[in-house]
Amino acid sequence: MTDLDFVLLTVYLLCVTFVLYKIVDSFNDEFKIELNDDDLKQHLATHNLTEILSISFKFDTHYEFDKLDRLAISINNKSQDSPIYIDWDYCSLTDLDGRSRRVTRIPPGNTIDLSQNQVFSVIAPGRTLKETIVAEDMLARKGDDGAMEIIKTIIDLNKPDKKASKKQKERYKEFVEGNIKLYFSLYLTLRLTGPNTISPTGDRTQVICNFTLTKLDWTAGLPWNPRKKG
Repeated sequence: MTDLDFVLLTVYLLCVTFVLYKIVDSFNDEFKIELNDDDLKQHLATHNLTEILSISFKFDTHYEFDKLDRLAISINNKSQDSPIYIDWDYCSLTDLDGRSRRVTRIPPGNTIDLSQNQVFSVIAPGRTLKETIVAEDMLARKGDDGAMEIIKTIIDLNKPDKKASKKQKERYKEFVEGNIKLYFSLYLTLRLTGPNTISPTGDRTQVICNFTLTKLDWTAGLPWNPRKKG
């Protein structure tokens, strides 16, 4: 092998390595989200709500970093004679830094006015409420007079910019490398009516739903690992 052959082989191997790296990197943005069911069950039991309601969420098997832009929540009223009121304006979603953001319910047609209070939802006995929710800071108006649209994700998993704190940069690096999990919470505020329950005009009860984000191996994004809808 001549010196020229060696140089050409080295360049070829470097090019192949770079291409393979870019392929892996393009798939290396998959994660899964899970509700901490044990925490929720304990929280409901603590507030004597186990026999009154159940809460669940629909999630895909995995998401790309920029695809989780809403939460699909189902709230079942298991009581026989007591309606449940959900006060959306008193509900909040935290971000990775623990900052609370007001929850916004996405009604059919996406006609949202953030300047007005949201109408509370009523769940009749034996019925289930299904809603799509986001955080208020995820919304922006399309044009001067257009409808509100979702422009951000529930949790920002983008690479921090130069102005980000050292903590945020380290957290992103550790998550992408699969060394840590990330957490956020939904604080769901409700009122109950009926015997031995809270008056709809009185105090509110808050139920906490904790979520865990787990970075998946890059192979999760390959075509033979299709995304299954929740």
